[in-house]
Amino acid sequence: MVEASGLLVDYPVRTGSVHALRGVDFRLAAGESVCLFGASGSGKSTLLNVLAGLDLPDQGSLRVCGEDVIQLSDQQRTALRLRSVGMVFQDNNLVAQFTAAENVELILRCQGVDSPRSKALELLAAVGVDDLADRQPVDMSGGQRQRVGIARALAGEREVILCDEPTGALDRENSNLLFDLLRELTRTKAVGVLIATHDQSAAEYADRVLEISDGQLVSR
Repeated sequence: MVEASGLLVDYPVRTGSVHALRGVDFRLAAGESVCLFGASGSGKSTLLNVLAGLDLPDQGSLRVCGEDVIQLSDQQRTALRLRSVGMVFQDNNLVAQFTAAENVELILRCQGVDSPRSKALELLAAVGVDDLADRQPVDMSGGQRQRVGIARALAGEREVILCDEPTGALDRENSNLLFDLLRELTRTKAVGVLIATHDQSAAEYADRVLEISDGQLVSR
């Protein structure tokens, strides 16, 4: 699903440059769950942004779902995310004025999917929150909002899910439920999942555990 080699990202600063990624190699297979640990500023979010095609590396190669991401235009990378790569954020980024179903429908409509309402309800049911279809985010708990965020990330049968600190605002019980759900998605839908987190308990749910430090990736 994801093949990255030699990813290098430098950010310019007044005194020179900061090496956010230093020759990172990474692979993610279908049906695999990978947990990525690292301190703040270690390069976790930079790596996820590059893998999602939100940022481009200064050097290296990257293929996602068969596409050479670096050779794509901005519009083509946006289309790739819409079609194949879902992202789950710490703050879930739901549209506050929309209901849970409408948040998922939005993506499906952008994809041109037939019967977006019924498909949205199916996705909400798959993550256990179909009873919240007509609620707005303000009327949900943190764990419920994250489940809606995952349903939205899965919209359109996406093959890769990238999670950036998805449990940062959740308690232990809801964090474990979320990790359980992500692991189940790898098994039932063959989705490739990468979770960047500080939460050490995430390692129990992963097929592989990696650590990034000063922009360099190592197995743990």
